[in-house]
Amino acid sequence: MLKISAIIMASGKSSRMGVNKLFLDYQGKTFLEHSLSLSSEISFFERILVISPENLHGLKLPKDLKIIQNLEAEKGQSTSVRLGTKAASGGGYLYLTVDQPLLNRTLIESLLPAYSKEAIVFPVDKMLAPCSPIFFGNKFRTELLKVTGKNGGRAVRNRHPEAWHKIQVADPQRLIDIDTPTDYIKLVNQNF
Repeated sequence: MLKISAIIMASGKSSRMGVNKLFLDYQGKTFLEHSLSLSSEISFFERILVISPENLHGLKLPKDLKIIQNLEAEKGQSTSVRLGTKAASGGGYLYLTVDQPLLNRTLIESLLPAYSKEAIVFPVDKMLAPCSPIFFGNKFRTELLKVTGKNGGRAVRNRHPEAWHKIQVADPQRLIDIDTPTDYIKLVNQNF
């Protein structure tokens, strides 16, 4: 079985939201708590949290979590991808963002059968557009360590359509990410 490193990316600036998304509450848990809890429900080889120092302050985190501080978060998501990938030692990397509070174990596990060292695996929404979370086999490690800009691993994904495994999930509503106050209000009011 492939050893999978779960990389939780939690150092974004939440600029469109206006407040820090990590600490938004949904059903009694913060978005960060949800991501940490979800990742602990699955038998990952390791769990890595990439977080900015200001977000780390005062948090009580699980002891089995590898914590990487992102001192360059303002440079975009690519810094989290590089840091998480560098810290990972699995045969593949699942990148989880904290702004998908409807993700659940069933959805994550529906992606697992497609994972391999040569694959790029991601769910697609109703319009067949790529969504997070995304998995890269370690064949792509060198490229992931060189990503730049705000888009993280998207450039690596787009260079390798031959490696894609697009997964249509049973409940695509669970892929919704929360980026704006309007998104959050809809989530809280269950208008999705």
